Amino acid sequence: MFVFGHIGITLGVAFIISQLVLPRIREGIRPNINYLFIALGAILPDLIDKPIGRILLGESVANRRLFGHTLLFVLILITIGLFLKNHRDGFFCLSFATFLHLCEDRMWEMPATLLYPLYGFGFPKGIVIGENWYDYFLLVFNGSYTPALSYVFVSEIMGIVILGGLSGFTLFLFTKHFLSTRKNLC
Repeated sequence: MFVFGHIGITLGVAFIISQLVLPRIREGIRPNINYLFIALGAILPDLIDKPIGRILLGESVANRRLFGHTLLFVLILITIGLFLKNHRDGFFCLSFATFLHLCEDRMWEMPATLLYPLYGFGFPKGIVIGENWYDYFLLVFNGSYTPALSYVFVSEIMGIVILGGLSGFTLFLFTKHFLSTRKNLC
């Protein structure tokens, strides 16, 4: 998956859970969902691992899924959230979105990375793609947006559609609120 797939699908799942699931579990209590932290957590593992695995360690490791794609990383985020009093909800949103990122990347197919360090302290070596980091990102971008029924392309289209729907819904609520406020002022 690429940027739109991760952010769109994760925000969509968080929105559905916050609107349909959580209110039924805890009646009368609205969940405190921070969508900015959800969006950040949706791409956080890639923001950490891709530059390290492909640019800094491109010749030796050449793996785009390192520490940010482990359950240990999610548990560290949850632990930080437990100790922060003022930003607890934000860190829980961040860790939830990071966990969804792992699910979207189908990390269960890479148990040595997902369950790090249970399989050892080294990460699996990847395949060098392209001659340099620019070639790598260009190849990934072209592979993500070339029309085909691939997992990456379909998830990117789904993410774009979900982001468009959420943007439209937000614009509708903003317009509704603006018009009702303006009507009350007159």
